[in-house]
Amino acid sequence: MIQRGLVTFMCVLLFSISASAQQTNGTVADLETFLSGLPKSNAPVLDQALAMKLASMPLACIDRPHAAPQTRGYVWEASYRPPDDYQKNLAFYGCFDWHSSVNSIWTLVRLLKSHPNLPVAPLVRQKLGKHLDKSNIAGELAHLKGAGQFERPYGYAWILKLTAELSEWKDPDGQKWGANLSQLAEWTSKEMAQFFTDLPQPSRGGAHANSAFAMYLMLDYVEQAKDEPLRVAIHQNAKRFFEADKNCATKAEPAGSDFLSPCLTEAALMGRILDRQPFLAWLDTFLPPMQSADFKPLTEPVETAGVSRPEQLAGKSHLIGLTFQRGMVMNRLANLLPNGDLRADVLRRLAAVHGVKGMQGMHDAGYYGSHWLGTYAVYYMLSPQ
Repeated sequence: MIQRGLVTFMCVLLFSISASAQQTNGTVADLETFLSGLPKSNAPVLDQALAMKLASMPLACIDRPHAAPQTRGYVWEASYRPPDDYQKNLAFYGCFDWHSSVNSIWTLVRLLKSHPNLPVAPLVRQKLGKHLDKSNIAGELAHLKGAGQFERPYGYAWILKLTAELSEWKDPDGQKWGANLSQLAEWTSKEMAQFFTDLPQPSRGGAHANSAFAMYLMLDYVEQAKDEPLRVAIHQNAKRFFEADKNCATKAEPAGSDFLSPCLTEAALMGRILDRQPFLAWLDTFLPPMQSADFKPLTEPVETAGVSRPEQLAGKSHLIGLTFQRGMVMNRLANLLPNGDLRADVLRRLAAVHGVKGMQGMHDAGYYGSHWLGTYAVYYMLSPQ
């Protein structure tokens, strides 16, 4: 009787182990099948020819003053018109809007760093020297001190990203321009530390106000400048905002004309905030399985070919930019996963798919896109892959 019971118990135990193994293996097989079904795309590479094309986009607009913005309902965007002496007393006055002027300057710096022998390199240095002159930066700082919530947090994040890019560049001009920016960056850092500390809850949308993306950009400055107060503010508030988050609403992406992926951006940020093992545990409860229907909206670039009415072009440019931003954060997330994790392979393949789609649509929105999409293309291609 005892022997028969023991045999029965062993059979049940073996069946349970076998079922568990099949379930585990089934999950892996599902992901493998999903990966094998994804298109194999060659991610765009930033060679010199492409760098020339992308440099032409900010060069075409950084000296083209932007008009006072229309009322858009953005709390950080105030009425603004460059004063008559803007070329001597402001640094960022072109490319349709203020934040695009800042990130366009960053784009030129980044392209000059990666391709110092570009045929237009002397012109790029000339333009950067004019915009980042000490008097222009001083005027910009004076303007921002009286501008209230103008461009917070997105534009301010790009100031710090630009400063970090210059500060780490072993180039005489780069070092001079970085020094010129230092006072503006230090003031911006203090303002942003207070901004996030005072923020009752994060902005989780897919456009300029997104809290996670601004924090992510600022961390490059934190690491380069060893800015401990800003590091503490970002880490503490990122945990306050996002550490308890679960089951991100991936099915809701994109909403309207997003150019950021809220779920992927938050995940990329937390990958820099949390230690490796806590992050991996957090990620497992935050993003759905990549082979699931919930994750599917993030796998397919939004089709914008049918969007053609003039009033739709600004939103169209955002959706084109979303492909590059998704690709960038997918590559970053892939690098955070353990060796052999199939999710990393899935993310890298999807990042290539998105990057190819972005390059195909780069010029489809006219000036609404050309004044800023070069920035996101460069950010995508020069991010670790």
